[in-house]
Amino acid sequence: MLEDTNDIGFAAVRVEAESGIDSGVYFRMQLSGITGHGDFARDVGVLLTPEQCLPMAIAVVRVFIASGDRTDRKRARLKYVLDAWGIDKFMAKVETELPFVPLRLSLSACARRQPVVKHGHIGIHPQKQLGLCYAGIVLPAGRIGTNDMRGLADIAAELGTIRLTVWQNLILSDIPAGRVPELEARVAALGLGTKASGIRGGLVACTGNIGCKFAATDTKGQAMIIANYLDSRIALDQPVNIHLTGCPNSCAQHYVGDIGLLGIKVGDDMVDGYAVMVGGGAGSERSLAREIYVNVPMVELPQRLERMLAAYVAERRDATESFHDFTARHAIEELKHIFEPTRNSCLTQ
Repeated sequence: MLEDTNDIGFAAVRVEAESGIDSGVYFRMQLSGITGHGDFARDVGVLLTPEQCLPMAIAVVRVFIASGDRTDRKRARLKYVLDAWGIDKFMAKVETELPFVPLRLSLSACARRQPVVKHGHIGIHPQKQLGLCYAGIVLPAGRIGTNDMRGLADIAAELGTIRLTVWQNLILSDIPAGRVPELEARVAALGLGTKASGIRGGLVACTGNIGCKFAATDTKGQAMIIANYLDSRIALDQPVNIHLTGCPNSCAQHYVGDIGLLGIKVGDDMVDGYAVMVGGGAGSERSLAREIYVNVPMVELPQRLERMLAAYVAERRDATESFHDFTARHAIEELKHIFEPTRNSCLTQ
């Protein structure tokens, strides 16, 4: 669901009847998503059948390998080739690598995609195939141990298929409906579950400094500290996505989270801290988050986020207004005023 944030993204579309194109399954291709640099992927104007997606991706990669600057890590991204060439020149070169001529169709001739249901991948849901269900399994901040991994593999071998998600959770698909209670019991026995709070369902964290030399903070460990703190103090009736990334490379895509947290070192003592962004989104909520706070020490961050979320619940238009929409209709200075501790006296400690 985050194809517009990737170097190469494919999005399934439905073609409008009046377009003159035969009905069937088609994909649009988008290129050059790199939200850490403030860019979303751009639609390139082609319509692809499922069988054409792989050769198209291979052709794109071949042109990038031949034309990109692979000597400079900071510029070794498809974005920089597209910035220099433009979409039309790049796609003309790509087409010389293809065994077919891609169909060109305006994006406006494709039906608009339905809004993504935030955290909708979590839980038990019926599939289109009669008698089958899929189960969204919550992995705490994207972490899974070897025993749990083997346990899930055993369950999948008997009951269904494991699928990965961009939200760092797992989906077990093709589960016979009559065996769902068995599935839930076996998942629970591993210490995992198919339910999540409004915080945990979209909690995303990069590897952090326990496994990456570029990260300034322990993003996964601190993501769990934040989730445990917030879940014990505030109940959300609207899901909120919190993304923690340890460096500006933005592997956890902090610019497209409702709340984005960029790891930094704060003060003379160089303690773990974060810059805080609000209002990011992808897909139907496509927007880059705006920075609201700089240099927030980790020890103060959970309380700061609690104040923000409590103010959102108190000040939103109604119970249906999302955090994304709430922040979008306010300037940053207005949000700072709304989130001030004095407006939430019970949360000032």
